[in-house]
Amino acid sequence: MKIVAVISSSNYHGNSATLAREALKGAAEEGAQVTEIFLPKQKIEFCTGCLKCLARECPFSDDFTTIRQLVYEADGIILSSPTFAAAPNAIMKNFIDRLGMYERFTSSLGGKYMAGISTAGAMGAKQVATRLACMARDSIFKRGYLSGSLGVSIGAGRVMDNADQLLLARNLGRKITQDIKNHKKYLFQNLFGRLINYLFVKPNFYKVILKNRAGSMKAVYDNLSQRGLIS
Repeated sequence: MKIVAVISSSNYHGNSATLAREALKGAAEEGAQVTEIFLPKQKIEFCTGCLKCLARECPFSDDFTTIRQLVYEADGIILSSPTFAAAPNAIMKNFIDRLGMYERFTSSLGGKYMAGISTAGAMGAKQVATRLACMARDSIFKRGYLSGSLGVSIGAGRVMDNADQLLLARNLGRKITQDIKNHKKYLFQNLFGRLINYLFVKPNFYKVILKNRAGSMKAVYDNLSQRGLIS
């Protein structure tokens, strides 16, 4: 079992970063192989929306390709960001942008277990944590699973001084690992969204990809075909 925590706090010892590392400790205690990706130390260019990744590969030569590979090889993913204006911070947004439409079309996070962590001085942390955890849940060709989320309003304090919050994070790490061990399917998770996807979204994506499989969607088609998700 491989679990990766993607941390976007600009402060290495920040609150959301601390909780993410605590979650990794819980995952390791359950037998997972854990990896931390601290995004501020990586060179990741801003996505320009060129969509070349759908046809060939991203034109940027930076650290993102290596990071994406680590994420795609993981069984579980923890996304951690501080809450800025009721949203993830810009570093996490850029990471999500770089996953972009390629991930949307290929469902490369499908089958994985996700957890979200966020902290805020006042409000919004729970919503941001849940939004991060839902990234794979709504994948088109292969759904992922929301193992849980942790949003903490901390005021002017530090989570390092709050044993209860640290325990919640460690338990979240244990939970995502247990879900992987047990192959938990969350049969009733997002039922309405899955129905809409099955009836309308997936068929339309399927047609677009097949129509453009030799051109603007070649990389997407090759990915899905190799994984047996399209023919």
